[in-house]
Order: sequence, then C-alpha cells, then structure tokens
Amino acid sequence: MSVTVTKTEQTVEVTQNNQTVTLTPVTQTITLSAAGPQGATGATVVTVAVGTTTTGAPGSSAAVTNTGTSTAGVFAFTIPRGDVGATGSTGATGPTGPTGPTGSTGATGATGATGATGATGAAGAAATIAAGTTTTGAPNTSATVTNSGTSSAAIFDFTIPQGAAGTNGTNGTNGTNGTNGTNGTNGQGVPVGGTTGQVLAKINATDYNTQWTTPATGTVTSVTGTAPIVSSGGTTPAISVSAASTSASGVVQLSDSVSTTSSVLAATPTAVKTTYDIATAGWEAFNFGTAGVVATHPRFILSTTGTPGLNGVVHSRLVPHKTVTISNITFVGVGTVGTPTLVRFGIYTRSGTTFTLVARTASDATIFSTANTKYTRALDTTGGYPATYTLNAGSEYFISQLQRGASMASVLSASGLQATAATSASGPQQYSQASQTDLPASSTGTISTNAGGLYAEVS
Repeated sequence: MSVTVTKTEQTVEVTQNNQTVTLTPVTQTITLSAAGPQGATGATVVTVAVGTTTTGAPGSSAAVTNTGTSTAGVFAFTIPRGDVGATGSTGATGPTGPTGPTGSTGATGATGATGATGATGAAGAAATIAAGTTTTGAPNTSATVTNSGTSSAAIFDFTIPQGAAGTNGTNGTNGTNGTNGTNGTNGQGVPVGGTTGQVLAKINATDYNTQWTTPATGTVTSVTGTAPIVSSGGTTPAISVSAASTSASGVVQLSDSVSTTSSVLAATPTAVKTTYDIATAGWEAFNFGTAGVVATHPRFILSTTGTPGLNGVVHSRLVPHKTVTISNITFVGVGTVGTPTLVRFGIYTRSGTTFTLVARTASDATIFSTANTKYTRALDTTGGYPATYTLNAGSEYFISQLQRGASMASVLSASGLQATAATSASGPQQYSQASQTDLPASSTGTISTNAGGLYAEVS
C-alpha cells in the first residue's frame, strides 16, 4: 500500500515588453509506501518570495535561481528577450459608426415690430454697356466674353475661336493648249564651204559678210644681227655671238682662277670667295698675326724690338675687323732674357685716358724665359674675371702686359708708326703707365713716343 501527496507551493507569472512567462508551480510529491523507518525531520519551508527579474539576450535560456535559503526562498528570474517579430499587416478599416440623433429644435422667438419706411434714395446713374476688344482664338477653343469694365459701365471683351480649316475644293478643269508660235528666221552662221588650211575673212564692213580664203604665204629672204649677234644673211643664215673684250660686249668664259691675268675671262662666285678669304687672312694677319714661328709674321709690321718699362703697364691698341671670342693672349719674347718675379697679360677698354681691365691671365714668372719664343697664356677667372671675352668688330681694345723684377725681357713690337699726336687716331699705338705692382683694374695711360706698339695675338 502506498499513498501519494502532492503539494503546490506557488505559481509565478512574469510580464515584460508585452511578453508573459508563466513558471510551472513548484510542486512537491511525497509517496508513502509501506511503513519504513522513521526518517529525520526535514527543514520546514517557511516563506517563498520573488527576487530580481532580468531580461536575457534573445535566444538564450530562461533561468530561475534561489538567492534565499531553503526556508526563506527568494527566486531570481532571467527571462530572454523575444526576437522582434515581423510587422503585421494593417487591419481592415472598421465600419462607420451610426449617426447620432438630431437634437430638438429650440423654441421660436417672438417676431419684432416692423420698422418705419426709410426715405427714398437719390436716383442712380444709368448703367452702360460697350463692346471692348475682339480676339481671334485658336481653332477648337471655347468662345469667351469677359467684362473688363464695371457692373454699371460694362465693357465686354470677346474671344471668338478661329474656324477649322475647310475641305480642299475640287481641282478645276485643265485649260486648252495654246497654238504653237511661228518659227523665227535663222541667224547668220558660218558660211558653208571652205577647204583645209583656209580661214574665214571679212569681205567688207557689212555685218556677217565673210568668206573662206586661202592665207597668203611669205618667204624669209634675209636675217641680220646687231653686235654682238652676227648673221651671215640669206634665207638660211648662220647666227653667232662675238666674244667679249675690254672694248666690246659679247660672250665671256667663266673661270675659278684667282691668279689669271686674262682680260676676257669672268670670275665665278668660287673665285670671288677664294679672293675674299685671302684678303681676310691678310687683314687678320695685320690685326691678329698668324700661326707659326716669328719669321712667318709680316716684316713690315713686326720689325722692331721693344723694351717696355720695368714695373710698368704697356697698352697696345687693337681694333678687330670682325667679332671674335677669345680665351688666350700671346706676346713674343725676342731679346735678352729677363729675370721677372711677375708677368701678366690683360685686355683693357679705354674711355679718354682711362683704361679699364676686363680680362687677364694668371701671373707666370716663366714667361719670356727663352728668347725668340711665343708665349700664350689662357685667361684666368681669379678675381672674378671671365675665362672668355668677346672683341666686337670696329671697337677699340688694348692688349696689355706687365713685367716686374730686377730686369726684363725685350718683346716684338711694330715699327714705322710712332704714337704721336699726328697718328693718335689710327694704326698701332702704345700707351703706358709706370710703377705698377700688378695689372691695375683702372689705369691712366699716356701715349708712348718710342714705338708704335707691342706685337700681340689673341685666340
């Protein structure tokens, strides 16, 4: 024999965010079977209370924990948040409610007494009506009449639509063809007839009066010529042109020679160019000198040995006939070898008696160490001077040198033209300034009376 006792302690229902969770009641079931030994007395449940309620994450499990004791239970609930459901469809509009009953009519008030008749007003002005503008509207639009005036002085403007285009009328009957006109008289044409070789010629001044004729033929009986053209005459003449001479015009023969003495040959452009080059080379030799040893220089220019003053600057005049850019200066030592401590070459420009240094070489005490030798030195940039300098055609320049030391060398100079007052405007000229420690940036030169100028080259 057994006895079952069921005891329900409590049922809990929790609602949050329109969701309700009902927890199954806490149930104790005790089954008594055949009497057994007396068990120990269990703890007595005294109270059961609801603790905290926590919202769990969507999809998580619900949980109930007892945060109290076995005799004073406090249940804490964790209820997961439900997923947001899809938006439901909009429900049907509900029926219109019935119209409410009409309220009762209020009581009618008593009619008041009739007032006295007012005085008659002044007679109003007579109304007027006038026609305003009339406008043609588009086809198939409505006709309109509008009052652009006032109610007592009406002006009616009309808009009347244009009528639709009418149907094309029936084509008329073609007219009868006119009678052909009479043919005109034929114009004057080329006369008929004629044979090969004939031409159309006028007979007289009458219009269109022409005829076919055979042109007359002629014969050349003689051909003559005027000098230098010569003709043998007759019907088949021999024609020629006479040769030119210093006294008569005629045919000349061209020649490339620059050495011929013929008076009947004509120079070609090639011969002229060769002559020009020879003349240019001679002019350059006069102004610049030529390459090679001293003996190859023109003797009429370079026939004197000059001795510049010791420790003095010597300026030799140069006027180039063409523009040339140079980077070297050359002087020729021809006499006694000196023992210099400083030798420098330079280029000056002049304004009056003031000379301005525009380019120079480096100092070199080995210059003029050997007699009859050309000494060429490059322009030096020390001190801010250029490595190249341009000499412009027709401008005046001075090629200058300075020797310092116990003694000095003799150099090649020009002869036959001393720099006196009578020759100061042309030809080689020499200016000098004594007692200088180096080529001065600015020099005041005086005309020398002992030589035409030191010989110098630039390249």
